[in-house]
Amino acid sequence: MTTQNVSGNSGSIGMNAMLNQLLNAGQLLFDRRVPLTLKLLLPVAALVYWISPVDFMPFLPFDDIAVVAAAIFFFTQFGNQAVKDFDRQQGQGGQSGAAQSTEGEVVDTTWRVIE
Repeated sequence: MTTQNVSGNSGSIGMNAMLNQLLNAGQLLFDRRVPLTLKLLLPVAALVYWISPVDFMPFLPFDDIAVVAAAIFFFTQFGNQAVKDFDRQQGQGGQSGAAQSTEGEVVDTTWRVIE
C-alpha cells in the first residue's frame, strides 16, 4: 500500500522528508551552536565509509547509501538536540541572579514617525 499526499504523487512524502533532513544537516554543519566534535564525527565517518574499499556489499551501493542516510539522520537528531541544549543553557544563564547590566550597549537604528 502506497501513501499518497493531496497532490496525488505517491512516494513524495518520503522524498520530502529526506530532502528536509539533508537541508537540516547542511544548516547544522554551519551552525556555531553544534559542537565541532559532532560536526566531524558522523559526517566524516560516513564519508570515510563511502570512499573506503571495505564494503559489506561489494559492487552494490545499497550499504553505502544506507550508512550515509543513517549518518545524516543521527547527525540531524544529535545536532538539533545540541542546538536546543545550547539555547536552553543560554536562556538559563541570562536569567540567573540579578538583572544584567546593559551599560555600554549601543543599539543603532533608524526610525520615522508615521501620522
